Formats: sequence, structure tokens, C-alpha cells
Amino acid sequence: MKQWAIRIFIALLGLVILVSIGVFIFVKTTLNETSVALLEEKISKNYDPYTTPSAPIVLDEGSLVKREELQKFFLFTAEKNTFEDFMARTRESGELTELKEVSGVLQVNKNVEFKNLMANDCTELYCYQHYLPFEYIPSIFWKGLIGVEDQRYLDHFGIDLKSLFRAFVTNLKTMKYTQGGSTISQQLVKNLFFTNEKTFSRKLKEMIVSIYIETKFPKEKILEAYLNEVHWGALQGIKMKGVMAASLFYFGKKPADITSFEGAILIGLLKGPGYFHPLKKIERLQERAEVVYKKLIQENSVPNDLTLIWKKKDWDTFVARLQKLETTRYHQSIWRTLNDHEPTLSNYEKFVLIQKVADVKQKISDRFNDKFNTVDISVKVMLGPLNSDQWYSYYSRVERNKEKALNTEKHQVGSSIKPIIYSIFEDLGRRMDDYVSTDPITLKLKSGPWTPKEAHKITEPQITMTEALMKSYNRPVIRVANDLGFPVVEEKMKFYFPDLKTPLGDYPSELLGSMELSMSELRDIYVKFIRTECGKIKNSERFMDQSVLQIMSDPNQTTVERAVDVVMQKLRFFGKTGTTNNGYDNWYVAFDGKNITLIWVGYEGERKTKSLGLYGATTAFDVFQNYYRDRGRRFQQFSCDLIL
Repeated sequence: MKQWAIRIFIALLGLVILVSIGVFIFVKTTLNETSVALLEEKISKNYDPYTTPSAPIVLDEGSLVKREELQKFFLFTAEKNTFEDFMARTRESGELTELKEVSGVLQVNKNVEFKNLMANDCTELYCYQHYLPFEYIPSIFWKGLIGVEDQRYLDHFGIDLKSLFRAFVTNLKTMKYTQGGSTISQQLVKNLFFTNEKTFSRKLKEMIVSIYIETKFPKEKILEAYLNEVHWGALQGIKMKGVMAASLFYFGKKPADITSFEGAILIGLLKGPGYFHPLKKIERLQERAEVVYKKLIQENSVPNDLTLIWKKKDWDTFVARLQKLETTRYHQSIWRTLNDHEPTLSNYEKFVLIQKVADVKQKISDRFNDKFNTVDISVKVMLGPLNSDQWYSYYSRVERNKEKALNTEKHQVGSSIKPIIYSIFEDLGRRMDDYVSTDPITLKLKSGPWTPKEAHKITEPQITMTEALMKSYNRPVIRVANDLGFPVVEEKMKFYFPDLKTPLGDYPSELLGSMELSMSELRDIYVKFIRTECGKIKNSERFMDQSVLQIMSDPNQTTVERAVDVVMQKLRFFGKTGTTNNGYDNWYVAFDGKNITLIWVGYEGERKTKSLGLYGATTAFDVFQNYYRDRGRRFQQFSCDLIL
């Protein structure tokens, strides 16, 4: 062989070796950069997804639940049967019956038990996913996916050369990247490991990993991973990941209960969840779903029955349901519940409380949306047994630090502290049946004359201290304190309010709640107050009927009399509202004989308007009464027995 030929051969051989080494390094680097082990971990699990390690939910005999809330919660539990089947069984057994007094509320006649919530496997913020092994995924999904997205899926080895060639020709004609020719395996790899960046390098890496996982995992496991990892859009601000989430969010059903046409809708959405969004582009989705369904008929994946295709009425019902959910936001409450790891309440109690907060925020938004930015309306809740350090806390704003919001940030407490003030008056010799003048009173302060204002007109010239407290009037408080002497009142107040501005005579508005406290500070004050007040009753230092706890235990006589519903009207619990800063801070403090509850509803944005137009009786109390009514626990009637 001639010398030049040998040189060319050696050069070509060297080039082949270098290319091979380069390809090897590129492949090895690509595989090392992708977390294939994570995929292996997910699809190697073999378990029943309809199990949960959490204790079952138990609704107490004698309690109440809201039917709609129970239905939305039940949907996300590990129960395989439908809510309709559950209701049929409990009605037949007499466990649940309709409450006549309040529409949509169920009475629990015997303890009702069912499985807890399924786990949320999505680690992203505002995202829901529950992983389903392949054997639990109905065939409509994987057959439909193959029929629409990758008909040669069972025959190729991770890449489809025919589709790649077709895509190459199309892109060449248009002189831009319009088609990718991706297989199901490639789409899975892109979703799990890469971005949507349209570059040759990314495409090449995607193909390498796709071929690798096809050699490593069975076809059905790749389908399983795809149908669990793909994003199906977003509703109520929650991203849906996987077939379980899509079925629950879009249709309120578990995958096993999805009909063939509903399956076609979900498969059609995969092409572009945003482009075919049912609340934004319903016409596109209608056309897409019909095309997909007819395609699936051709592939023998669904019944050859065109009557199963939805009519206008079906689509209208579907959209109306989703629109209502966007307002009620039940699924967002489920997400918040699953991300709340405080152990003090059951998941059902958490869900009900979170939903009641969402309901109140929506009411405020509906009423005042044109007045201010209702996004800045916030709700804080603290509740727990008086004799325990285990307190549950909730803050409606996920994006802000909850501990800081509850323990550091302060709000003006307003009339919420008046029961403590009246108890101090009793300690100083006044009786709650004593009369006090309601005439205006003006004090001469260093800062000038000061006259307390009333939120409501008082017609009686004088009233008892009991009436003054129940109606939360301001003038009687200042008048009694002035008569007793501010120094002696101040000395008693320091027991509860160590940071009180002094001398009290210079800051009399503190008696009306002008002081600012954090949620945890007010909680600790009320724990101390209730223990002290109940101790006085136990030691016969105060008769029960003269205690402010007893006086404020009838909601029909206090500032919530117009807001209390027919169920709560029959119950007795200590409670006091507080509305201050022209409605920017609204409170309700309650004690039912066991649990203390503090609720604050307020505005955390820039306070531009003179008055917010909100009140503790219609905001914070609304959260309280609806939560305690519908949480599935018997209501603890007020007394001091449990803490004496």
C-alpha cells in the first residue's frame, strides 16, 4: 500500500477514535447530568396508592359538616368509592342526615370514619400530584396517549426515525424549528430532565437519555412515569401534575371513574394545557377533544359511539363547575391542608378552617374589589386547648413568614380586651348590674381635651355595666375608670398588660384597645385572664352570673347577634369582637370551655382609604362560627369545669 494511503487510513482511524471518544464522553456526561436514578426510584415502587399512613378521619356523633366541603375533601382521600356511594351508605345507615335548619349542612348521628387524604407527591410550590402505578391507570389514558402522541411506541427503541425524518423535512421547508418528532419517551425525558429550549444539543441529549431508559425500563413503566409526571395545566392557582391530579381537578373524579370522552378531553389537553385551557379557550378544547376521540375510535381505544361526544349542555356544565371552583377554591384549600404539618388538628379540621378563611376573603373581595386591592386582605388564626402548649396557627399568606406574622407583627386590639377591663372594674368593687351613664364624657389630657366616640347611637341615658359590655360601648368604660381613678385601674391592668403606656390617665384610649399586640401576645393574655377569672369563680370570689365570661357567653346578646346563625344561636361560648383602625383590624376572641380561639382579619397593604368598612362581627366571627359549626366535632359548651 502506498505511503499516502496509509497516512489517510491512519488519519481516518484516528478521527474515528477521537469521535468515538467524544461521543462516549458526551453520552456519559449526559447520563451523569440526568437523575435517571430518580426516575428508577419512582417507577420501582409497587404499592396500593389508595392507602395512607395517616389516621382515618372521624366525624363525631352529634356534630355537623357542610355537605359540599365534605364532598370536596372526600374526593382527595384514599377512598376508592365515590362520594355518591359514601352518601348512599351513610344515609341508609342513618349516620348522616340533612339538617333542617341550615340548607346544605349534614348532621352526624353516629361516628363516621373514612380514609385520610392521599399524599401530595409534588415538591413544587402550588402543585398537586399523586403517583399511580401502571396497574392503577385506566387503559383509556395509556392507549389514548399512544394512539394520539406516538403510534409506533411499542415498536421503536426510544426514538422514532420515521417521525424524526418527517420533522426534519418539515423544518427544512419552513426554515425554522416547528416539529420535533418526539416519542413518548423523549417527551418524558424533556419534562423530567431538560428545558423547552429548542437547540440541537438539547435534542441530542434528549435522544440519548430516551434510548437509555428504553433499554433500562419496560414500556409500561415509561408510560407510567409519563402519565404521572406530565403537567396538565393549572386551576385555582394550583399546577396539576399527572393523571390523578388532572382527573380530580378537571372532573372531580378519580381516574378509575373517568368516562371515555372525559379521557379524550384530558389526552387532548396534553397538546397544550394553556392553549386549550377550558376557562380561556373552550372552543379550541371542544374541537381538539372531538378530534382526539374520533382518532381513538380509529385506534379501537374507545367505544365506537359518537353519541358519547359531549353536547353544548355538557360543555356548559363543565365550564360552570370549573368557574365555581375558581371562586370557592376548594382544591387550593386541599393543597394548603396537605402542606400544613402542624399536628394539633386533623386534616379535615384544617381543611374546614382554611376553607372558611377562603370563603370570608372571597366575600370581602366580592363586596370591596373596586375599593381596594383585596389581595392584601389577610387572616391569622390561633387556637388550642387552654391547658396545653399545643396550639394550632394559620396565616393566609403563604409568601410571608408565618412565625413573624403571628409572633412579631402587632395590630391594634380594639374592643377585644374589654372583658378584661370590666373584670378589673369588678375587682375594684363595681358590680356588673351597676348602672353607668351613657352621656358624653370629655377628659382634659396633656395633649388637649379628649372625648371617646361611639360606633353606634345610644338612646338610653344610663345602662348597666353588663349591657355596656355586651354592646361594646366606649363611654361607660372611660366613665367607670375615671370614677375609680386611673392609677388604681392602671395597677390592675399591668398584671395583664406589662407594656401598658403610663400613666394611664394620659393614655385613656388604651382602655378601649388602642394598644398594639401580636397574635401570640393577645393569646397569652387571654390564657392568663381566663385562668384567673375561672379561679375566682372556683374560690367563690365571684359568682358565675356576675363573671364577664358568663355574661359574654350568649351570642344572641352581644355584638354578633345579627351575624350568628340558627345553629350557633343555641350554643353558649364566651366571645368578644374587636373592630379598630376604621375596620383595618378586626378581631374575634372566643372560649368554649376548652379551646381559646383568636382570629384576626385585616388589611396588610397601604392603607389609603379612610375606612375599610369591615367589622369583627362579619369577618373574624364569620370564620369562627362556620369553622366550629362544620368541623365534624361536637361543640364544647362553655364552662370553667375543664380548667378548674
